[in-house]
Formats: sequence, structure tokens, C-alpha cells
Amino acid sequence: MKKITTLVLMVLCSFLAVQNAQAQFIKAGVGLMYGSEIERLGIRADGVYQINEEFRAVVDLGLFFPEEMGNTTLTWWELNANANYIFHADEEQGLTAYALGGLNYTTIKSKFDDGTNTGSASNSEVGLNLGAGVEYGVGFGDLFGELKFVIGDADQLNIGAGVRFPLGN
Repeated sequence: MKKITTLVLMVLCSFLAVQNAQAQFIKAGVGLMYGSEIERLGIRADGVYQINEEFRAVVDLGLFFPEEMGNTTLTWWELNANANYIFHADEEQGLTAYALGGLNYTTIKSKFDDGTNTGSASNSEVGLNLGAGVEYGVGFGDLFGELKFVIGDADQLNIGAGVRFPLGN
């Protein structure tokens, strides 16, 4: 009896694992972004993990292009961990609309070098992300656009666009 119970549990777990793997998929993306506070363009890379039909987890890293101000260079980057709630999905048209919310970690660094004196300073802030986005399926991947507002000491509106490629099912 113990062997039969073990065998049934193993078959059931295998079946659930296959079903779970088919329902979930991963995408990787690249794109451009613009920050309203820093007033700079940047690049971003992200990863998307589809949890179910309504929710997915997204992690993205954004790096704004450095700004030269005389002898000082300002660099600004951010790391975001967001949840997306998909409120509209039309597979026929390839259109998906979602709300997003999550955490933001921003680091700002300034570096001074006038040839004689050098110095640097940095500051990191944690904030909340609130926003929305859309994806449009094309043959090779999904084009996306996002509006996200960071609430915290590094407040800014972040506008992003790019392409995501499926890595799984």
C-alpha cells in the first residue's frame, strides 16, 4: 500500500509540475526610458515571469546616460521589482494592458575631477512604483510601453518603451 501511495503521489506531482510549466513563461526585454526628474534618456533591461493569466512579476534595471556638468559627472541608475495585474488581454489582436506596482531602488552618484582635486558622493533611495503599460504582440516578440511614477525621495515619472522576447513556452 505504501508503494502504491508513493507512486500515485509521484505521478500526481509530475502531472502538476508539467501543467504548471505550461501555464507559466518567461520573457526578457530591452528598451529605452526617460526620467522626468533627471531629464535624461536611458537604457533598460527586464525579465518577466508570468505567474498566471492575471499576474506576473517583473524585474528591470535601468541606467540613465551620464550627465556632464563642468568637472562633475552625474550617474543615475534604478532597480525595480514590480507586479503586473493584467486587466485586458486580447490574444486575437495581440494586445495586453496592465497596471503595475512595486518597489524602486535608485542610486545617484556624482564624481568631481578638475585635474587637481577629485571626489565623489552617492545617495540611494527606496520608493514605490505605480503605473500602467501595454504590450503588442508582433511576430518576433512583444513591443511594450510603460508609464511609471516613482513615489519617494527620488520622485520622477519614468516613460519606457522597448521589446520583449519569449524565452519559454
